[in-house]
Amino acid sequence: MLAVMFGLFAALCWSLHDLLARKFANDVGPVRMAIGTLLAGGVLLAGIVLWNGTILEADAPTLQLALILGILYGLAICSLFTAFSLAPVSIVGPATAGYPALVVIWGMINGLHPSALQWGAVIAIIIGAIVVARTGPSDGGLSEVKPGKIPLLIFSCIVAEVFFASSVILVQKLAAHVGEFEATFMSRFPAALVLVPFVMREKPDVTKISSKAWVGIFAMGAFDVAAVSGINYMGRLPNKEFGSMGISAYGAIATLLAMILLKEKTTIWQWVGIAMICIGVGILGTS
Repeated sequence: MLAVMFGLFAALCWSLHDLLARKFANDVGPVRMAIGTLLAGGVLLAGIVLWNGTILEADAPTLQLALILGILYGLAICSLFTAFSLAPVSIVGPATAGYPALVVIWGMINGLHPSALQWGAVIAIIIGAIVVARTGPSDGGLSEVKPGKIPLLIFSCIVAEVFFASSVILVQKLAAHVGEFEATFMSRFPAALVLVPFVMREKPDVTKISSKAWVGIFAMGAFDVAAVSGINYMGRLPNKEFGSMGISAYGAIATLLAMILLKEKTTIWQWVGIAMICIGVGILGTS
């Protein structure tokens, strides 16, 4: 149960993170926003990491793992922000919320044996995410995507799914060596660095980032750091793969918050999908 609670905590943090991403992605530019969010998270963690001092004892294999993690996470968050620059939260949130299922599959390869009830819960979460993404209102959802941009949207969501799943697996391994906050801190800077070539080609709506956007970027950095640090700690707990399925709730939570705060429209079928996700997460948390 505790592992699922950490997954739900990460889901809430990333839901708030996603609302800000949707709000500022077009103006700031998805790559610039991704770099800013990553560096903001690193700055916010610097004091804790230096105080602990364990990062200074990292050996070469640990640094190599941090570098690989950073590259994957940088590409994942850039793909996510690109998707948010193209489509509303009610589409991108659920469409990218299924990557924890890939973590469960990885766990099965490494000896995890789900029961029939747990399998049913995982399937319910995945189907629920698909229902929320595919049943938006006729004057919202996919109809808000600019003509010709749907292939890029689909590609961005798939890349985000695969690389986020890989990042969850690697960051928990890194945390076992250096600590939760240290693992999160070490991944920020290589992730930002790998995105520098992409920012040269970006043409955002504004050339100067406003003070309001900077506040949003630092808030996103804080939410991202809190979510990843929670996932890192979850890696110490039994059935951490099922705990990661709690993260899948973030698509539903983000849709709810977008409806309330961004006035995005929802349908009755999206509520059905949200209910399926909540039931699936509840089963995993109590089984």
